[in-house]
Amino acid sequence: MGSENLNNKSIAVLPFQNMSNSLENEFFCDGLTEEIINALAKIKDLAVTSRTSSFYFKNKAVTAKEIREKLKVATFIEGSVRRSRNKMRITVQMIDTIDDFHFWSETFDRKPDDIFQIQDEIGLFIAEKLREHIGHLEIENKLVEPIDVPVAIYREYLKGRYYIMKLDYKNSIKGIKILKDVIHKSPNFSNPYLDINLAYVNMGTMGLLPAFEAYEKAQPYLLKALELDPNSSRSQLNLAWIECWQNWNLKKAYEHANRALEIQQADDIYLTISNFLTVEGKLDAAHNYLDKALQLDPYAAINHHYRGFLYYLQEDYTTAIPYLKKALDLDPKLPFPPIYIGISLLMSGKPNEALTYFGSLEGVSVKDLTKLGGETMCYAYLNEAEKCNDGIKELETYLTTALVDKAFTFLILVNALLDNCEKVIDLVEQAYNNRLPLVLLLNPSPILKHVKHHKRFKDIMLKAIPDNVNYKQKKKYKQALLDSDEIERYTKELEQIMLDYKLYLNPDLSLKDLASYLELPANYVSQLLNLGFQKNFSEYVNTFRVNEFKERILQEESKELTIMAVAYDSGFNSKTVFNTFFKKLEGITPNTYLKSHLEN
Repeated sequence: MGSENLNNKSIAVLPFQNMSNSLENEFFCDGLTEEIINALAKIKDLAVTSRTSSFYFKNKAVTAKEIREKLKVATFIEGSVRRSRNKMRITVQMIDTIDDFHFWSETFDRKPDDIFQIQDEIGLFIAEKLREHIGHLEIENKLVEPIDVPVAIYREYLKGRYYIMKLDYKNSIKGIKILKDVIHKSPNFSNPYLDINLAYVNMGTMGLLPAFEAYEKAQPYLLKALELDPNSSRSQLNLAWIECWQNWNLKKAYEHANRALEIQQADDIYLTISNFLTVEGKLDAAHNYLDKALQLDPYAAINHHYRGFLYYLQEDYTTAIPYLKKALDLDPKLPFPPIYIGISLLMSGKPNEALTYFGSLEGVSVKDLTKLGGETMCYAYLNEAEKCNDGIKELETYLTTALVDKAFTFLILVNALLDNCEKVIDLVEQAYNNRLPLVLLLNPSPILKHVKHHKRFKDIMLKAIPDNVNYKQKKKYKQALLDSDEIERYTKELEQIMLDYKLYLNPDLSLKDLASYLELPANYVSQLLNLGFQKNFSEYVNTFRVNEFKERILQEESKELTIMAVAYDSGFNSKTVFNTFFKKLEGITPNTYLKSHLEN
């Protein structure tokens, strides 16, 4: 890959190498790596590779060229930690992947008890050296906030997190036990609550525990974490999930997800917004956000799965399958890809191949009904009535178990393939009445296409998702310009979208992104901005950003921030653009504006 396509403000932090024999030092190495990733992710305009992809290279010897090609970054950090009883030596190197040279190396000799200071110091040092090398970055005075717990307890916390991030059942349970002990000693420390919640949710999602049981166990830990620290990026992301999947309030879900994104850019936040857009049927916009998730975490199995899932929803089955298989290559225990590999084979007219595939499944896919449900779908497609009915009866036995979600999903899909529309709608209604999250993903399902015109089905979907694009009139595009009625309608719709989703807070927002939200071609939206607002794309979006800045700069929490920090928080990614556009719009500089309002 040539350097011309590489974002020069992009960096990966490879896992720090443990140079001691102590396993405890291993916990610290992983914790230090994560903290530096999180610290650098707070810097506006800096694309930081997420944890999953960084840790993919743990204990692997790699060259600068491999990092450039596989992670698509211009710079990476590698380091090591050597620890004795009362001394710790941390060596950090920064490597340019384009020209393959070490342009900075530093050794830090510190006491092991200075753990929080070390994390912040190294994070800031890296940021400063990076700025010297690649150009201006807006850096806060602190990147890592010290945690108000004794160092010994924080070390225990790192140990617990080390085990849960291994993502298997045995280590997750071991990690939860350690973290519960940490909570007992420091009940006001929010991190272990969030991590226990994460461990249970992961086990439920991956089929290592029944989903209902896992989420029920996770819930109280999440609620406590939110009570202790509602404003962290992780807390906001969890609130977004609750608002979407439990409360079915997409407007609030977007608000929390966008707030999480303001605090820290991370692939799972982009993936979450992609999920929400999928629920609404805005699949082009979902692809755009997933692009950003994959840029930050190209080795996250779930990101590749979701790319395949989106292509499946768009009925592009042959494109979907390689992404789904790539996800399984990265994480063979991920439970979702086998469902859609099999269904994609089925829906592309290969029922016998799909039946063989589902029949060959083992492990998680058997326990979570993928094998049973998939085979029953194949029998429905092949008109093998007796085998299909046997499968339906067996699936129905799971409706009163922890696998109720999966049982309903497969029963709905099987009956749709059998063309039992009334039965499908009865099942959807039952799922809706039980507030099962699966209802939200029935909305864009290609297998339910012929059920979607039924009034009962529409009513249920519109109750669950009031602004459901699947039930708006499909737009037919003509070569002529938009007429005055269309311009009026779309200008109102675009204004509402900008306010609801706060798209302008994304510094990388493009005309293509706007177009995907409106479900219009990009050239139509460009024309709409010119005719409806008398603005080009930059002028239109930056007007929102200036208004956001004017609102934020006068708030109490902005008093400790620089003008540019607030400008970046408002969606700008350039000091020159901000100053120029602000003066053009307001007739005065941002500094004069602030002073005049403070004097009043």
